[in-house]
Amino acid sequence: MELYNKQNGRDWGVNLDQRAELDGASLLYGRHGKGEPVLVIHGVLIADAVIPPLQLHPEIFEHYEFIGYYRAGYHGSTCDEKQVSIETCAEHVKQLLDYLELEKVHLVSYSFGGLVAMQVMLSYPERVHTSVMLEPYLPRESQTAIEDNTRAFTEAFALYEQGHLLAAAQSYQAGICGDRFLASVDLTCSRDVWDKVTAATNTVFTVDMPAYMNWGFRPSQADDAIISKKPDMPVLAVMGADSESVVAGFRETQAFLLDWLPQAERCGIPYATHGLQMMNPSAVAKSMLHFLQKHPLT
Repeated sequence: MELYNKQNGRDWGVNLDQRAELDGASLLYGRHGKGEPVLVIHGVLIADAVIPPLQLHPEIFEHYEFIGYYRAGYHGSTCDEKQVSIETCAEHVKQLLDYLELEKVHLVSYSFGGLVAMQVMLSYPERVHTSVMLEPYLPRESQTAIEDNTRAFTEAFALYEQGHLLAAAQSYQAGICGDRFLASVDLTCSRDVWDKVTAATNTVFTVDMPAYMNWGFRPSQADDAIISKKPDMPVLAVMGADSESVVAGFRETQAFLLDWLPQAERCGIPYATHGLQMMNPSAVAKSMLHFLQKHPLT
């Protein structure tokens, strides 16, 4: 994985320019750092929302090799299936690990990526050593949370239907993360981030959102989703301290993770909403590094 930030910190995007040919899918990926492998599963819209901000705390890359990849439909990654389910995304993770000849990894997931991570933890627990979950966007069940999240989606979708792709994307992000989040993206992601967000918007509304709505996992019925056993690997449940002030639902997700997974450790990121690793990258990186070093792979 080549860094863009060769010139005085003007840019710290990453280049995912290696391709893994899987069964029915072709995924772009890249590797950065050295040490134990950490696979990153991105959320919606900003596919480079984890590794670039973490580079502001470079110590973590001295101990861990971060493997980023684009989910099918993002920036050159493709899939034979028109609709890509959460289960298919999890299968892609398993196949990518096979391709890279990695028996087990640390997982880091953000937002929608947390759904994929949860499915990997259920379907292929033997491949996951630890799981760092940055506010996984699990289905909301309280009425207030459903209403808040529906409102944010509805307002964004109206703009999308009018053909205003970037406006739709930024409306949804501001609706979920707050207006301050947009400036944080400007400061911690690659300089071409909004061009890439615009290019990903169709995938979000035509692939990711249907996958989210059709996924069978529900926190209140989580035991029904257990395939062989409940995930028992170490889990770090990370939440922005200000996330709930924007929309409801993050507290109920955090409470679910801590209740359903008794081994889960909790972590709060100050001065951050749902864009936590872009709004306070140093705190996220330090917390992640501390957790990973507590649970070495070797």
